[in-house]
Amino acid sequence: MTRNPNWTRDEHMIALDHYFQHPRSWYGETSEEIQSLAAQIRGVAESLGLEGDETFRNAAGVSMKLLNFRRLDPNHSARGLPRGSKDEEAVWNDYVDRPDELRHAVSAILAMVKEIKGTSAAPQVDLEEAQEGALLTRLHRYRERNSALVRRKKAAFTKSYGRLYCEACGFDFVKVYGDRGEGFIECHHTIPVSALEAGRKTKLADLVLLCANCHRMVHSNKPWLSVEQLRRCLTRSSY
Repeated sequence: MTRNPNWTRDEHMIALDHYFQHPRSWYGETSEEIQSLAAQIRGVAESLGLEGDETFRNAAGVSMKLLNFRRLDPNHSARGLPRGSKDEEAVWNDYVDRPDELRHAVSAILAMVKEIKGTSAAPQVDLEEAQEGALLTRLHRYRERNSALVRRKKAAFTKSYGRLYCEACGFDFVKVYGDRGEGFIECHHTIPVSALEAGRKTKLADLVLLCANCHRMVHSNKPWLSVEQLRRCLTRSSY
């Protein structure tokens, strides 16, 4: 028998958003509301390449997940189910004070599911970049690596400044590495993952050019650093 995989962060986000919208519900597994939510979460899981047995993300499991969140809710008199996971606590702690951001992120995740419906490849993401879920991270990475858009950004930057360099630290690959560094720099999409919307076209103004080190630092923790914040870090640095 196939063992059902653990819930992903994306799925936890969908469930928690529902909990925030309906904190006083009973979450009955036979209700149309929970049946619909289960189908939604199952669609997200399948978009991530996950599968399981006949109980895979069924209404009973989704109902239990919602009750697991209740145990974390100080505003609820009922204790909820005593069991739970660290993943549930992590997503609760991340969004308990910013439910509107979660609502927006969930809307974007569900839009992504519609865009990639029918594909079987699970997104490959770095763990530190998956804070808002793997599907939104894949959308972000796609926009950063869109070759046509990156070429346009580099061309526009070169036209304005005569060369390519990191907009945070000023590193110039050609100056350091010679011809080997020609045209070499990374693009960073400045719109936070939680604010991404499927179908929204990326503008050149949404992108900044960064060296690999600065790009990694921007994504090293949440919330992401803005380029200006990163510049201030470098100014304070004594290296």
